[in-house]
Formats: sequence, structure tokens, C-alpha cells
Amino acid sequence: MKNMTRRFIKLISEDPWRDRESAYLNGSTSIVDLEMRMREIDSGRFRNRL
Repeated sequence: MKNMTRRFIKLISEDPWRDRESAYLNGSTSIVDLEMRMREIDSGRFRNRL
């Protein structure tokens, strides 16, 4: 039971979207590109839509 609880907590605490967003932002080539990418992320590009 402890093992299942630990795995569940680890699963919840990890944020794969944040990693993808960070990698996407780090790939920007200029300040204009960075601002465009930030707007895309704010609009929900990497989030699941329900």
C-alpha cells in the first residue's frame, strides 16, 4: 500500500506540461519569438482541453 501511495504522489507532483513548456520557450531565437511563444502557452497550447 505504501508503494502505491508513493507512486501516486510522484505522479501527481510531476508536471510534464511545465517541462514541455520550458523546452519550447528555451528554443526561442529572439525576444519577439519568445513573446510569441509565451502568448501561445498562455492561450493553452500545451494543456488538455476538456
